[in-house]
Amino acid sequence: MCCHNVRYRVGNIATETIEAIWRGEKLQRLRNALARYDMRSGCRFCDWRISGGHFASLTMTTYDRFPVEEAVPVWPQMMEFSMTNSCNLECVMCTGQASSAIRARRERLPPLPRAYGEAFFIELQRFLPHLKRAKFLGGEPFLQPECFRIWDLMIGLDLRTPCHVTTNGTQWNAKIERVLEMLPVNISISMDGISRQTVEAIRFGASYDVIMQNFRSFHSYARANNTVLSLTFCLMRQNWHELGEFCVFADKWDCLVFVNTVRTPAAHSLYTLSPPELKLILASMEKESSTLLPKLRGNLSVWVDEFERLRAFVRRGQTKNSRRYPTP
Repeated sequence: MCCHNVRYRVGNIATETIEAIWRGEKLQRLRNALARYDMRSGCRFCDWRISGGHFASLTMTTYDRFPVEEAVPVWPQMMEFSMTNSCNLECVMCTGQASSAIRARRERLPPLPRAYGEAFFIELQRFLPHLKRAKFLGGEPFLQPECFRIWDLMIGLDLRTPCHVTTNGTQWNAKIERVLEMLPVNISISMDGISRQTVEAIRFGASYDVIMQNFRSFHSYARANNTVLSLTFCLMRQNWHELGEFCVFADKWDCLVFVNTVRTPAAHSLYTLSPPELKLILASMEKESSTLLPKLRGNLSVWVDEFERLRAFVRRGQTKNSRRYPTP
């Protein structure tokens, strides 16, 4: 249903049409559950965040901009396209399910089959004109023919639907320039660090110099076309010490920072550390705050929210064995 809810499956595009899934019993059952604020159908991540009193960057608020007038909407207002696992990086916290490079090299498994046939793209054309937003997630969308196929459909239908692409920032070419020219595209670049050492250690296979060069190109595009460029940061054990300066960097370029909570693998997650270990991290962050806070503007709340979230987690005395901590 979204990138956090992979447990509750409402359909299979290989055997069902988009319309059948959209109007199907499984999806309606989920709609009814969420109308009662029943989060048990795979929505444990948002439930966990709410239960801890943390509403900043809450995934479910993404949908607040799309008011629903009827119990069974005629058309979806937003679609998220996570088409394949095609990706050129082997990020340490990722798996072969989201990275073809990891699947081939680290897991030594055969490629995943292509899931979307011609019938899917033909039917999709009926849905695209009704969208208020289209999101493209990875793998790496700018390496996926399926994503370019959808963008070509949107361009061919003369649509100006706002798009959002989450990219690893390693790609820039004429095909991408055409998409950016023909559609309003908000870009979110996943970097996970501010130093060359941290970025290249976490995002294995990436070149820090290439990412920074492409970052400047995407920044110029966003400024010229009145779209948004943001940065994402997967907060974990390897990079928590750079979150503050990452926010300072983003402020200098007028970019918002979105922090992703890393839950798995457990060896990378802050939330699987013991309370004494987390207290040491909090003490370091608190010490940094004295010099960091005066530097921050637009991303001040990002730093404060993550600090408070970790502090509340320790205060509740949760450990890596806590049943309140959700896993995918």
